[in-house]
Amino acid sequence: MSPAPRSLRHPVPHRARWEDFERAGLLDGLSGPDRSTRIGVLETLVDENVTIDELRAASRDNRLAHLLLERALSPKGSYGIEEISQLAGVTVDDARRWFRAIGRGVSEDNAYYNEGDVSLARGLKQYRDLGLDEGGVFAAARVLGRNIWTAADAAEALLQDRLAAAGDHPEVALRYAVEVRRIADFEAQILAHILATNLRQQLRSDAVGIAGDSNLHIRGSQQIGVCFADLVGFTLLGEQGAADDLSRVAERLDRLATDVVASPVRLVKTIGDAVMLVSSDATALACAALDLVDAARVEGLPPLRAGIAWGTAVPSAGDWFGRPVNMASRVVAVAPAHEVVVTGEFYDELETEEFWCEPAGSHRLKGIDSPQRLFGIGRRSVA
Repeated sequence: MSPAPRSLRHPVPHRARWEDFERAGLLDGLSGPDRSTRIGVLETLVDENVTIDELRAASRDNRLAHLLLERALSPKGSYGIEEISQLAGVTVDDARRWFRAIGRGVSEDNAYYNEGDVSLARGLKQYRDLGLDEGGVFAAARVLGRNIWTAADAAEALLQDRLAAAGDHPEVALRYAVEVRRIADFEAQILAHILATNLRQQLRSDAVGIAGDSNLHIRGSQQIGVCFADLVGFTLLGEQGAADDLSRVAERLDRLATDVVASPVRLVKTIGDAVMLVSSDATALACAALDLVDAARVEGLPPLRAGIAWGTAVPSAGDWFGRPVNMASRVVAVAPAHEVVVTGEFYDELETEEFWCEPAGSHRLKGIDSPQRLFGIGRRSVA
């Protein structure tokens, strides 16, 4: 865990600066312990190279607390992009592309980047030294970059109440800054552990695929089931309700899917009112879809429905592409509320003694050339 800067742990006021703070109006209306604590906050920020003018602007906009937390999470840098490239052993253009891919952003400010950014840029050099495919490395980085923003949004939601309190009382943020840094470090530990664990499971699955059909796996294609589940009436809800209502419903669906799905089924992504699941185990995927539909009913969500297809698909940068993906997205559109509908190919892969199945008719699906036989499925009752 990275230690917090000394000034964040033990802010020590420098009497020589008090007059500057007073002249800037940064201590107006404060006395006693409140004044001393505010001086500690200001000293902390000055030690992080924040100017008096910046302090005055932050105080005027009630942003002193957030400024303090920003410095705690990512200290002000001292490197420009050219220095970063030299220290990392990559070209300037490569450093720019790499930072854009991982979501760091690019700036020509000569003091924008810090030591952590040097390590990030060196990561590209290390990937190259391992001999990994350049296109694949950048594709994986883009996936990580997109999802890091999602993770940051989720972490911020955890902190909203305390951040709001800190906004009115920057002295609260002085005590809180170290906690925020610890939370960020803890989130990084979670990410590293889950990534390593899931990668190990994926490599184990890959080894089985290679043993079963090496030519199929080398091309990257796999026989897999794809499920889309979406909420019926979500669009109407959006027209009639507030945006925060939609957000809460989507969050509940995401939580349900996360709770229900377990290996060998994988939750690929959430897309507003829908989730996408995949698995090479048809029975496990059917069970997950049925469990998710039931869980949505119990939760009181708008009616959920699911469509599942089977076929050859290709994984790429954390997503899947191919005919079963397109097919599943079309099947769910014709599925009735509270039901799971599957293609004939998927039905043929099921252990049918575990499920009941009834014909759901032949449908012409958008973008699919020939009519498709579809089936509604459910789990048999245990006698």
